[in-house]
Amino acid sequence: MAIKIEKITVKNLGPIRDFTRDMGQFNLVFSKNECGKTFLTEFIIRSLFKNIKRWQFRENGSGKVTVSGLDGDGGISEFSPGTPKKLEDYWEKDERGLPLSLVKLLVSKGGEAAIEATDDGIGKSLIKEIFSGISLLDSIDSDSNISRTIKGAQFDEGNINIGNTGEGRTYRQLKSDLEHLDGLSAEVESTYAAGVLAAYRTQEKLLKNNREKLYKAKCHTAYLLSENIKKLNGRLAQNDEDGLNRIAGNISIYERAMGEYEEKARQIEDFNRKCQDYEWLQRALPLYEKFSAAAFKRPGIVFAILSGVFALAAIIFSIFGIAAGTITALVIASGLAAYYVIRTARLSRNAGSGSELENLKKEFKQRTGADLTGIATLSLERDKQKEFYDQSRLLKDQMDGLRLKNQDLKGAIQQDLYNLTGRQAPESQWHSMLIGKKDENRSIRAEIESLREKLSDLAVRDIEYLAEDPGIIFSYDEYERAGSELEQIEVKIQEIETNINNLKYIICRETNDDQSIDWQHLLENLKQKRFEKQKEYKNIEAQIIAGIIVHSEVAALRQEEDKKIYEGLQSDIVLKPLAEITSRYMRLSLDGETLMVSDDYKDYCIRDLSTGAREQVMLALRIGFASKILKQDTLFLILDDAFQHSDWERRQVLVDKLADIAASGWQIIYFSMDNHIRDLFDKAGGRFKKGEYKCIELT
Repeated sequence: MAIKIEKITVKNLGPIRDFTRDMGQFNLVFSKNECGKTFLTEFIIRSLFKNIKRWQFRENGSGKVTVSGLDGDGGISEFSPGTPKKLEDYWEKDERGLPLSLVKLLVSKGGEAAIEATDDGIGKSLIKEIFSGISLLDSIDSDSNISRTIKGAQFDEGNINIGNTGEGRTYRQLKSDLEHLDGLSAEVESTYAAGVLAAYRTQEKLLKNNREKLYKAKCHTAYLLSENIKKLNGRLAQNDEDGLNRIAGNISIYERAMGEYEEKARQIEDFNRKCQDYEWLQRALPLYEKFSAAAFKRPGIVFAILSGVFALAAIIFSIFGIAAGTITALVIASGLAAYYVIRTARLSRNAGSGSELENLKKEFKQRTGADLTGIATLSLERDKQKEFYDQSRLLKDQMDGLRLKNQDLKGAIQQDLYNLTGRQAPESQWHSMLIGKKDENRSIRAEIESLREKLSDLAVRDIEYLAEDPGIIFSYDEYERAGSELEQIEVKIQEIETNINNLKYIICRETNDDQSIDWQHLLENLKQKRFEKQKEYKNIEAQIIAGIIVHSEVAALRQEEDKKIYEGLQSDIVLKPLAEITSRYMRLSLDGETLMVSDDYKDYCIRDLSTGAREQVMLALRIGFASKILKQDTLFLILDDAFQHSDWERRQVLVDKLADIAASGWQIIYFSMDNHIRDLFDKAGGRFKKGEYKCIELT
């Protein structure tokens, strides 16, 4: 059994105006100061529990807390501060005898670590209640439940030996009265036609009861037929023909749209082949312009020869002393030489540009199959591919819109089919699923017609329909036979009554009835009087015997109390969370009335631990003790800033442990205004499926 808080709804609760949230398996309720965290915590506690005297509350707000799992069949129960029935009322009736103080383990309010309002945070009485059950047995064995007279009695070999006070006096008196009535009944039976009339009356009653049950069975059968017809009509409504036709229409629209999408995809593939070099051409055009502008021709050798000729002429002019000719020849020779050197150097620097230009032409040839004769050729090819590139981009945009539209339409179709069938279906099954639903509708209509014919044959009015099963199956033959036998018995009773009127006075005196009473009621009163007296006698006898046995068993169990407490404190289910959460303390023990925790070196009283260490120990005790009580069952923990005194490293361990507990089936609801705690919960919440972790922020 898993008991969980499913939903919380409040209004006008302190600073909270309106709050409605569904709860998950692992929950953090986060708020800044004065935003209503404490008000909400108090509202949950006041709604769910009765044993809350240890806390003080502010009475305001309205709303309810919805809880599932209390009745064991998946139903839900609603609680509010004003509802008289609380969780303790369910536990009180639980056959496992759950302690009413379980609330102390499940709730931590206002950052308090203690489980009970004591110096140690937990007392021996609660430990006894958890591990030994003696607290429950003490209440059972109290004088208010088992009197001192019964406690002093004995039950041996079927005989009760009890004092003549209280229940003992009542027991003896009832035994005497019953013996007197038994003697009177025997006398009446022997005088009153040897009990024949009583037998006939019994038979008459049985026949009436049987006939009444058969009629109820008839009304119940009519009810079942009517309910089946309603259910089948409900299925027809769910499989509404208009809805099926609408889904079929949507499927046709979707298939046409998918055909259009695939056609555009083929067009895009064709355009992409025709513009596959467009982006390269875009990059190649400016490169071609750059490399073409940088190319120069090598200067002719004639400039070098002329420079040598003029240099030789300058030498000759100088030999002959012609100064003007010498200077002119030297200037010309120098100019020609400088021009030749500069052009040759520039050609060397631009040799790389020429190589790149050749590579560009080769790649153009490889990509397009044509020669690159000039920038016009390159521009023309780029413009041609740009047209296909632009068309491809346009089609892609259209396909994106069409894809989103198809996705929405497909989602709507799948949701409609899921609502119709309760399962997801691939596209290949859509048509067969619709055909199946239409065939199902035809079968349902035929079945409804058959059931209506059977209902008409029963001839039962709507107002006589009976929902409760009487426990027998209706039969026309048995119903008629019971009526015939009842008539025969009534005739025989009439004959006997005429012969026994002289017994009436005796019976009326014993039953305190008037002589005018009819025999049937008179004998019934005599039987009823004996039945009631016998019932009283059996009740007091059972009460005395049960009291003797229970008192004896409780006395024996008291001797085992300390042993059970010791074994409980040493059990793995209690010690495991202590070791995991504290990473230090490994054992628990009782020193008189004080609970002690121990590491490998020393025993410690809980009240002497630091605040952070007490928080860790108390959380471990809450988990361990509650798990010990519930065994395989799970509940919820409500923790209000229970880790506020722990250091950051220890908080990580504590939050991870809460996540482990939630994963094992326990519901965790943690209230905090600490940002670090919120970050830890968000991180741990990543382990859970969608919707299982809820971070609820109060603003």
